[in-house]
Amino acid sequence: MHKAVHIASMVFLAAGTLSGCSAAPTPSPHGSSEPAAEATAAPTETPPVFASNEEALAAAAAAYGAYLTAGDTAGAEGSDSWIKYLALTTGLERDDEVKTKKELEQNGWRFSGTTSFDSMTVQSFNPRPDGRWEVRAYVCLDLSQSQKVDASGIVVSDPNRLARWPLVVTFKTPDEISQQLLISESTVWSGSNFC
Repeated sequence: MHKAVHIASMVFLAAGTLSGCSAAPTPSPHGSSEPAAEATAAPTETPPVFASNEEALAAAAAAYGAYLTAGDTAGAEGSDSWIKYLALTTGLERDDEVKTKKELEQNGWRFSGTTSFDSMTVQSFNPRPDGRWEVRAYVCLDLSQSQKVDASGIVVSDPNRLARWPLVVTFKTPDEISQQLLISESTVWSGSNFC
């Protein structure tokens, strides 16, 4: 089965840096010779987008489910359904989806049926240097109910293809405060098949 994974520890982002440890002294009231410290606001910390592994997992599962459903119903390139599907992706995943769609349409092929997933496990969730959050998860992608077909509806998928694929899926938030996750990369797990 699947090797144990380590969950990366949570890193909190500071909203700013501190410029010193104490406020400058000001004259004390009532004629005392001792200076009185001026009150300053406490530094604020940006709360984490995901406070727990469970929150990150729930957001990743919802995002991946929506992505697969939108992919199953996406129409031709440029259609509203295709644009909505692409809006759920970013980075390499978006580039790969556009490339795959072009290849399918050039061959007169499309996908038919439904795709699903199970066994999602969060590998890590961390803030990135740009402030956005990244979640990496192990996923079993189930293609058993999906086929590649030609314009006549004849199946052109390889009959010997795997029905279930072990993947590592990377999700990213569009900004530093959003809990929305976009699929940014999806690669086949190179270790033993945990599906």
